[in-house]
Amino acid sequence: MAKEPIVYSKQIVVDHSVIDHFNHVNNLAYVRWALEISKEHWNAFTTEAVQNTYGWMIMHHELTYKRQALLDDNLIINTHILNYSAATSERKTEILHEENKQVIFESVAKWCFVKIETQKPARIPDEIIKPFFK
Repeated sequence: MAKEPIVYSKQIVVDHSVIDHFNHVNNLAYVRWALEISKEHWNAFTTEAVQNTYGWMIMHHELTYKRQALLDDNLIINTHILNYSAATSERKTEILHEENKQVIFESVAKWCFVKIETQKPARIPDEIIKPFFK
């Protein structure tokens, strides 16, 4: 495995659509953001041909909620691949307050690499995984 993963990041501003009855971000929003950035990271480092041939199915997702985010908070979402094997990878995602860099949410997800046509596990080719690492 390559030595250091490339962290993929984006910034978001919390809007009304994700605020719940406690006046903070609903827990499901964090999960959705983690899944969205995972897909964006995959799309940023792979070709359309690869994306049309292969994909990822989640096997296990561990979530930790550490703090609350509120309306209009500026957040940073970071994700990277922790490790991988022949047909799986583990991905870490963190959501932080932009201002103080405190972690609000983190997750570790185990994904299975699959061939879209068969929806069965496939070996991860080196040329697909290498661009995710320095």
